[in-house]
Amino acid sequence: MSQQGIRIGLHGAGSAVVDPYGVVHPEGWRGNSCGWWLAASDKWHDPRTSPSVRQQRIDGTPVVQTKVAVPGGDVVQRVFVVADHGGRLVMQVSNESPEPVAVAVHTLDISTTAAAGASRPQGIETPNDVMAYPLSHRASITFAWPLVQSRFRRAAPIDAGLLPSHDQVVRGWVLTSERASRVAPDASALVTARCELSLMTSLEIDDLLDADAALGTLVIAERVRMGDNPREWTSQIADAARRVAKHPQRSAWTARAMVMAARTLVAADESLAADDVVELWQRAATGVTRPDATSGDSSAIMQAATIEHRFVHALTRTSAVVLPTGIPVAWRGANVEAHGVVATPEHRVSLALRWHGENVALLWEVDGRPGLHLSAPTVDASFSTVAAQGEALLRVAP
Repeated sequence: MSQQGIRIGLHGAGSAVVDPYGVVHPEGWRGNSCGWWLAASDKWHDPRTSPSVRQQRIDGTPVVQTKVAVPGGDVVQRVFVVADHGGRLVMQVSNESPEPVAVAVHTLDISTTAAAGASRPQGIETPNDVMAYPLSHRASITFAWPLVQSRFRRAAPIDAGLLPSHDQVVRGWVLTSERASRVAPDASALVTARCELSLMTSLEIDDLLDADAALGTLVIAERVRMGDNPREWTSQIADAARRVAKHPQRSAWTARAMVMAARTLVAADESLAADDVVELWQRAATGVTRPDATSGDSSAIMQAATIEHRFVHALTRTSAVVLPTGIPVAWRGANVEAHGVVATPEHRVSLALRWHGENVALLWEVDGRPGLHLSAPTVDASFSTVAAQGEALLRVAP
């Protein structure tokens, strides 16, 4: 059974899972986990049994923050992976309490910013390789381990102080997601979905393509939008598009999958293949749908597709519907934006909603060849435009 938690790693290589207590379960460590323990003025705290544990992704990224309460405040652990030195698992621990504490971790192949002074934990049972490091008031300490450990050769220590901070890693993941598009609200949810897709290995994507060609196509398209070389995926995309078109009713995401397949082929300079996919798409068009995301390997791509689908849906190569599922209740009265959302195989659209009482001003800008026709029949059937940019007041039905 796979470990439950939040997956972390590098692009194309999810390499560890952080469980709800901040314990890291890396792949390649022959089943060993990387736990942590805290000694405060009151007692030893094991996060796995502490009732005060709180955990979250930072800004939706694979940088996992776990807090444990100690007298006077919290000790905060942040775990992530960096590519430096062949790939390192990094754990940064900050003492946000007014009193000194000690943090105990596994020391096999460890590199750390801690000064000398580590000792065996007293008063708590831990594995033999665990050592405790003092951590003063408002101070932080960094630990790092190689992603894959060998039982035959010890890894040389590195200068852990030169590794990227958690803030830098978070910003890198967010920027990667925003290469595809950015939205508000749901910004963090979209980043989370795309980060999960980015962590998928090639084998996992191939398995998804075999199981569901439409969802597999959407994963590849998102990866390309985030920076993957589209030429590396050309053959898989072309084959998947043919399979999707052959049985269009098997997936509620057929229309979007075909649009994204064509867009990926355009990015790969395969214009003839893209034209063929567009023709297949128009024959197999299934209309506007918005299925719910479900658990499992496909949930991340369903989440990403659903978020973008709320803003625009392609009808033909030269026409698209904005706000195809209407305006969610949560958006009413709020400023809503989407930048760089795919409208057709050759167009992207940026949208903004600004409320005026019960009605809403729609601002739009089209990126792509002139002539894209936009409409909003679900919200205001009178709206229709081929302008590349503009503003219109939509009469929203109560």
